[in-house]
Amino acid sequence: ACCSASIRWACCRPSSIVSASFCSAASSACAAASACTAGGSSPLLVMALASALAGRSLRLAAEDVLKPLSSSPPDLEQARQKLGWIVGRDVSCLDEAEILRATAESAAENAVDVRDLLRTRLSLTDAEVDRMVRHRPLGALATVAPKLDWFQTRLELDAAQLKRMVVTHPSLLNLGVEETLAPTLDWLQRRLGLDAAQLRKMVLRLPPLLGYSVEDTMEPKLDWLQRRLDLDAAQLKKVVVPFPALLGYRVEDNLAPKLDWLQTRLDLDDAQLKKMILTSQSLLGYSVDDNMKPTLGWLRTRLDLSDAALKKMVLALPPLLGLSVVDNVAPTLAWLQKRMNLDDAGLRKMVVAYPTLLGLRIERMEANCAWLESRLGLDAAQLARVVAASPPLLYLSVDDNLKPKLDYLLRATGLS
Repeated sequence: ACCSASIRWACCRPSSIVSASFCSAASSACAAASACTAGGSSPLLVMALASALAGRSLRLAAEDVLKPLSSSPPDLEQARQKLGWIVGRDVSCLDEAEILRATAESAAENAVDVRDLLRTRLSLTDAEVDRMVRHRPLGALATVAPKLDWFQTRLELDAAQLKRMVVTHPSLLNLGVEETLAPTLDWLQRRLGLDAAQLRKMVLRLPPLLGYSVEDTMEPKLDWLQRRLDLDAAQLKKVVVPFPALLGYRVEDNLAPKLDWLQTRLDLDDAQLKKMILTSQSLLGYSVDDNMKPTLGWLRTRLDLSDAALKKMVLALPPLLGLSVVDNVAPTLAWLQKRMNLDDAGLRKMVVAYPTLLGLRIERMEANCAWLESRLGLDAAQLARVVAASPPLLYLSVDDNLKPKLDYLLRATGLS
């Protein structure tokens, strides 16, 4: 009865912060707990309720209350003492059944208080709170509130950054500050020589890294990467800060075979491989079978490239390996060939010399062409000859480069 009353109080609060699904689950759990209490076998149900509605810290506190009750005879005095640490009322006269009900109530009320905190502290809607707590409890109010403050202070987060980090990765609230979060951040900052802004940037890009083991995951991975690519401290930092996701990749079945494949397929020496990764860290996130192998194979066939020409293109534009053939490369080549009236040899010559063209949006190149035609009074054939002589005209900024440069030339030469 007491537990049900507690749930009714939570679900009827004016703020309307508690979802219907929460109320239904909590009410059912409390009903089960009350029924088992009457039968004298409720500790397991009470713990189930604490696990479902509360978090690790409160669950452990509930376990401390229940342990004295498992002795024979039950140690009610010690159970009352432990219960007094998590409830705000007099517990000196409670019998065993009342102790169990009070423990269950505490779990339910804590869940409501945590939802209220998240809703107000992070400016969340009910739906956003529901998504956060859907898969796991987030901890006791006494630990969640200071943890949010700690995140914001330690990483110098603004309100929007804190909200984004916690809403997208609510499991961070289950990590302990002293045993996990603080040591991990301190280690990252020391190991990579990060300032506060760089540390914040890394964490915001990959919040789950706060849960990675330093000894088992991050330290050996950084050591391996540094040895494999012969990176100094500054170069290692340059690779990891923009692409922290690599800290979650396995060496044996991801990073090592990927680098080996790149080096073998493109006949790269160690210095060339190192330069590629320093230039484009995201290569470490590409799949060999889904991205790199099919893209290289298609390009080689479509442009009738030699291995040397293919290597030259990739070294000049490493992100080329991550472009989609269907969505990017094929349409771009088709547009270039048609718009510039190129035969296959002309297309190959242009793209091998300027692989950057393959990463451009067709709309941007078309806009540059239209401007050149209009400004210089060119027909299609004349435009094709101009661009063939200087392909960068397709990607240089009109406002920042082409227009002021052309205006200057006209003024300097007196031409109209």
